[in-house]
Amino acid sequence: MRFTDLLRAGVLLSAASSTVLATSAVAFGFVDGQQDVVLLCTIWWLMASVSAQLLANSRGGRPTAAIGRLLADAKPQRTPEQPRVASTVASRLWPLGLATLLGLLGTAAFGPQVAGIGAGFPLVWALLWRGQESAVKAVEERDGVVFHVVVSGPLKPIRLVRGPGLRRDLPSNPKSERTVRT
Repeated sequence: MRFTDLLRAGVLLSAASSTVLATSAVAFGFVDGQQDVVLLCTIWWLMASVSAQLLANSRGGRPTAAIGRLLADAKPQRTPEQPRVASTVASRLWPLGLATLLGLLGTAAFGPQVAGIGAGFPLVWALLWRGQESAVKAVEERDGVVFHVVVSGPLKPIRLVRGPGLRRDLPSNPKSERTVRT
């Protein structure tokens, strides 16, 4: 599985987890008559999303240090393994599913504030990691490689391999490539 696809899946599943938790917080809050809890959760979601967006914008389109190390440590491989998308996503993103399930169970047991607070964390995660896919794609285009995730156990650290990709040749002096219209 391509690393950019895993990043995209992580962002989408984090956003979905946040949506499920927020929806359950709002639904349980209104059923239980706890509108003040829903209002406080909404303020938390706004604060979390604004701070995550500011943090993501401060990176300037560069990959995080952790992703940079992953890309730098990727071993070259000529023929990538067969993509096992479902098992790769499940083995890498299982903590997100577990946190969502625990948030839903906590809401049923303790009230809407559990899911309300829990919804902010995958929201922050989705917003922070939203630009990482394009940052990795920029590295792939620059270096002419494609990064793939090595299938491993769910408790093992993620590893990448570097396969051949399409190299994009850019002119060395873009001004010399201009054409003059007459």
